[in-house]
Amino acid sequence: MNGNDDLLKDNELESALENNMDVVLAFLRLMERLKAAGLVEALDYISSDVIPDNLAFFARAFTSKDMLETISKSGNTLISALFLLSNREMSDMIKAISFNSQGIAEAVREGASGSHPLSVLKIMGMLKDPEVAAGLNAMISGLKAFGNVLKKLD
Repeated sequence: MNGNDDLLKDNELESALENNMDVVLAFLRLMERLKAAGLVEALDYISSDVIPDNLAFFARAFTSKDMLETISKSGNTLISALFLLSNREMSDMIKAISFNSQGIAEAVREGASGSHPLSVLKIMGMLKDPEVAAGLNAMISGLKAFGNVLKKLD
């Protein structure tokens, strides 16, 4: 490059600035507001301390086909969960379990800590408890429905 090329570029730059002075001034006003709000310092911090030196590696990793597929599947799973929660009966069931999770956890822990052998007669006696029978029926019905769904996946 010679001096004439630099002069030509300077003239072009000067001309572009003059023709777009309103845009330049608007941009400068925006920069002043960002600076006054502390965003310029925040951006400087991000660019120097937060963004890793190997940014190109991270950019390639997060835009890879595998990562985009994972993000897509996660999005579909989130939409499925939202659909699940939109069903009143399912939502009520999840809330009932969630709001009682401490008691459920304590009962599970208590049942596991008292690990004494259960005889068939003791199990049969436990089945007479209406809560045990309801829970067992619910689990068996759920397992049956789950098995039916899994068959459809094949």
